[in-house]
Amino acid sequence: MNNDYQLLLDEVRQNYASVVWTHKIQEKQADIYHEQYAKLETANILAASATSCGIVSTIFCDNIWAKIIAAVLSFITITITAYFKSFDIKEMEKHNKEYANKFLIIRNRLLHIICDLHMKKRNIAEINTEYISIMDELNELYVSAPSTTQKAVDRATEALKVDKEYTYTEEEIDNFLPPALRGEVEE
Repeated sequence: MNNDYQLLLDEVRQNYASVVWTHKIQEKQADIYHEQYAKLETANILAASATSCGIVSTIFCDNIWAKIIAAVLSFITITITAYFKSFDIKEMEKHNKEYANKFLIIRNRLLHIICDLHMKKRNIAEINTEYISIMDELNELYVSAPSTTQKAVDRATEALKVDKEYTYTEEEIDNFLPPALRGEVEE
C-alpha cells in the first residue's frame, strides 16, 4: 500500500514540475508580448510625431532632405500600424497570461494532491481518481495552449533556476502567514 502512494507521488511530482515550467514559460511569453507592444507603440508615436513635424517643415522650407526624412518616417509609421493590424499583440499577451493562470490553478491542485499523498489520510484510489481528472484537464490545456518562443523558455529558465522564483525559505513563508499559522504542526 505504501508503495502505491510512493509510485503515485513520483508521477504527480514529475507532472507538477512540468506544470511549474509551463506556467512560467507562458507568463514570460506574455511579458515578451507586453514589451514588444510597448516598444512598437512608442516607436509609432515618435515616428508619427516626427512625420508631422517633417511635413509641416516642408510647407515652410523647400529642403529635399526634410521631404525624404518625412517620407521615411511616414513609411515607418505605416509599417508599424500595419504590423499592429496583422498581429494583435495585446490579444496574444492576454491569451498567454490567461493560459499561465490556468496552469497556475492546475499547479496548485497538483500541490494539494502531493500533500494528500504525504498525509495518507485519503484512500489511494480516491486520490488517483482526482489526479486522473486533473491530468485530463492538463492535457487539454497543453493541446490548446498558445505557442511560446525560445526567448520565453530562456527567461523562464533564468527565473526558476537563477532567480529561484517559487523557492521560499521557511522564514519567508512565515512572513506571509498570520502568527497562528506559522511554523510547523505541533504534535
